[in-house]
Amino acid sequence: MLRRLLKFAIGLAIGVCIWWWTVPAYLEVLAREGAIVRVDSRYRDIEMLTRGRALFVRSATGAFPSITLPGDELTYNVILLFALFAMNPSPLSVRNLRRFALALLIVLALHPIGLLISVESTYATRMGRWSDERYGDLAANVWVTLEMFWRLVGMFGVAFACWWATSAERSSS
Repeated sequence: MLRRLLKFAIGLAIGVCIWWWTVPAYLEVLAREGAIVRVDSRYRDIEMLTRGRALFVRSATGAFPSITLPGDELTYNVILLFALFAMNPSPLSVRNLRRFALALLIVLALHPIGLLISVESTYATRMGRWSDERYGDLAANVWVTLEMFWRLVGMFGVAFACWWATSAERSSS
């Protein structure tokens, strides 16, 4: 048990270092490829830029107010993934690294959905009168609930589920 805890701590430290070092470049990719936000036709003129560890979202036509989102807060679940996979038996084995890569791809693929939820929640609830004029109470409550669920449960749940699904030994009966 102590050995697994130590491996978890080492994986956590490695995950923090890698995440901290790569998040600015990753946010550039997320901003450039933020196509999921543009799926909604209202956002077709949205531009996303990075400012340090944050994402700056603006409308080229001024249809939407500019907002700043904490980009690093939308992506830190990868740290947990590093820590969980470090606990596995033979963490540096090819098998474990392949499973980690698959799980990481799934987690990264869900980050644009988290970004979309944060954009909608911000526009629906944090822009004062502008939000009140464009979103009803039900829509605002739905978006803020989705954002809170994603940030408090979903992000970590996805990391755990990916680890469990790719690491669990399957018995062939």
